[in-house]
Amino acid sequence: MSAVVGVGLLGLGTVGSAVARILGERAKLIEAAAGRPVRLVGACVRDPAKARSVDVPTTADPFEILDDPEVALVVEVIGGVDPALDLHLAAFERGKHVVTANKELVAREWRTLHDAARSARRQLRYEAAVAAAIPIVAAARALGAVRPRVLRGLLNGTTTYICSRMETGASFAAALAEAQAAGYAEADPSADVDGWDPAYKLSILASILEGRWFPPDNVRRTSLRSVTPQDVAAAAERGKRLRYLAVADFGERATKARVGVEEVDAGSLEGRATGPQNVVTIETDLAGTLTFAGPGAGGDATASAILGDVIAIARAER
Repeated sequence: MSAVVGVGLLGLGTVGSAVARILGERAKLIEAAAGRPVRLVGACVRDPAKARSVDVPTTADPFEILDDPEVALVVEVIGGVDPALDLHLAAFERGKHVVTANKELVAREWRTLHDAARSARRQLRYEAAVAAAIPIVAAARALGAVRPRVLRGLLNGTTTYICSRMETGASFAAALAEAQAAGYAEADPSADVDGWDPAYKLSILASILEGRWFPPDNVRRTSLRSVTPQDVAAAAERGKRLRYLAVADFGERATKARVGVEEVDAGSLEGRATGPQNVVTIETDLAGTLTFAGPGAGGDATASAILGDVIAIARAER
């Protein structure tokens, strides 16, 4: 790497814009942490003519970013597998490091991405793909010597918000509409309420903890759609609350993983969570039980994880 680390953005939506803004506002802080200046070179967007809140050169052609010799590190925040996978592979072929928040891509193309990064001798980092600001990917990596027993938690803020709103008597449909109006849920909420979003995140964490790929299709999913206010009220009578949990049980012979509605104690961290807060608990043989909690969604929270990865790469390549 040159003295200045040039960053190219693929995507300039909520998260990409937050990355661009923070890179500008905290340039000196980031330089101190990285040990060298980090500069945003440009961003690939769908519509370069669109007015934006951040001042950065834009292009509709991702290869203007990937082929730019000033770009040493690519940050991908467009989501999905197509065309993101091809862009990741192209970045590695051109000798670029890659930082991504793309949970679906990392979970589904685990082997392909890691093999490509290894062959190119470049780094692939994806802290922001799971639980945004919570450094749970780094924590899972740091537990390489332990044997995990159970991982469980709230890995999707949309469903936590819906469950908490249903505690006030709202129907599922009404709570979902509120989540969409608040920006927690997409127009098509199926990835959240049908469990794919937390399944991708659980797949990533299980893969790290096991040291081998745990495909997201191996996660059994049940939808949140069938939950009624009556179910919520019945749980409350037992001193419980319903939450959409992601759980991995690491058995001696096989790991079983699931995502679905389960009861939790009303006074627990999981029970008290009401919005985008994520809660993750890992039970281990050597390290006991570890619990992590914090904002698992939002532009700034996700950008903090992305920039943490950018800084780590810049520091390692000095």
